[in-house]
Amino acid sequence: MTRDALIAALIAGVWAVAIVMLNWGSWKIDLSAIYYAARSFGEGLPALVYDAGPRPFLTDPPVEWMNWAQGEGFSAPQFTPYLYPPLWAAALAPAATSVGAQVFFDISLVLNAAATVWMVWLAWRLMRPIQIGPVGWALLSFALMIATAPGYMAFWFGQPQVIVSAFILASFVALAEKRDILAGGFLALAAMAKISPVLLALIFIMEKRWTALASFAVFMAVLFLASIGTAGWVLHPELVAKLAAIEAQILISPLNVSLEQAFYYARYMLTGEGDLTVRPHMVPETAWIAWLTRGFLIAATAALWWGTRNLALRLRLWTGLMGLVLITLLANPLGWVHYLILPLILLPGLIEVLPRRIAILGIALIALPLSLPVFIYFGDTRGIGLLPVLLNTGATLVMLGFVVLAARREANP
Repeated sequence: MTRDALIAALIAGVWAVAIVMLNWGSWKIDLSAIYYAARSFGEGLPALVYDAGPRPFLTDPPVEWMNWAQGEGFSAPQFTPYLYPPLWAAALAPAATSVGAQVFFDISLVLNAAATVWMVWLAWRLMRPIQIGPVGWALLSFALMIATAPGYMAFWFGQPQVIVSAFILASFVALAEKRDILAGGFLALAAMAKISPVLLALIFIMEKRWTALASFAVFMAVLFLASIGTAGWVLHPELVAKLAAIEAQILISPLNVSLEQAFYYARYMLTGEGDLTVRPHMVPETAWIAWLTRGFLIAATAALWWGTRNLALRLRLWTGLMGLVLITLLANPLGWVHYLILPLILLPGLIEVLPRRIAILGIALIALPLSLPVFIYFGDTRGIGLLPVLLNTGATLVMLGFVVLAARREANP
């Protein structure tokens, strides 16, 4: 191991210890859904996994979940609904019935920290940069993971998106290294957890990597059959119905970067129509917002393919992956700001593809509005909550703009 590699590893270790210590022993609201859904399944109460109720997302938790949490000493726990395939509730049921929630949360925290270190290394392998060394790469990457709201909140909330992002990045590193079967397998694992990564298989099509696409399809089929085999069929239609109900609504939240919410705010500012008095809450999606968002998804994806098709392989995969993740996040009805963790991990690549001053300016323009101090000061619910939307959605669009700039510069040197 070289001296620089050793220093980079030390930086990774210091960050990992710090992020674990800062978040150890605390309630993890996003992991609560996974733990208590798994416990429900393990206790023979599968009806609680998706807990059908009048609201698809901002629901009241099952009474049993509240009783279990309070029985472990959590006085006022908050929950999120379980929106993952039944496979994981069934697979994690033995763990959830064997250990308490806090042990489960702390183990997951360590796994998330390890996955982030792995991602930083994977991003380095994908880019193979020569304009920035491993020490600079590690410093910048881990600074983004602790100083920005998306980076820090992913650990504060206990977000499974960290591990999902690691699988996604591993898939595209494997694709860059001509290991197409492995690429398909990693992406299938990610898609079977969060579903939206299915759209990233479009890059396999853009790249004409049919083996990777076939591998993805086979692994998805195997995982789906495993889900039916372990959890039964009944829960699967419940998940589909819940996701369809969410798709028909708009989430109003300072943590949402979705264009649907931005369009809803625009309508409110222009006409006064809408309800922004309470956040977070969900409102019915109007047809024009739905079609405008879908139109953006289709047009932006097509433009991304056209603009990157002649780039070198690794740069093409970097711009394609980062661009499509940002596009799908902006079009996602639940486009949480902490889902930006993967684009932020890839962000140091700007230094490799743009002049240093422009790259540093771009990173600053993205990191500043997403920084933890800015979020703490401006991210509350004062007034109609417009500023957090402008900062978070704006930073996401700026990031996408710099990906486009990088692609254009490399296509026309």
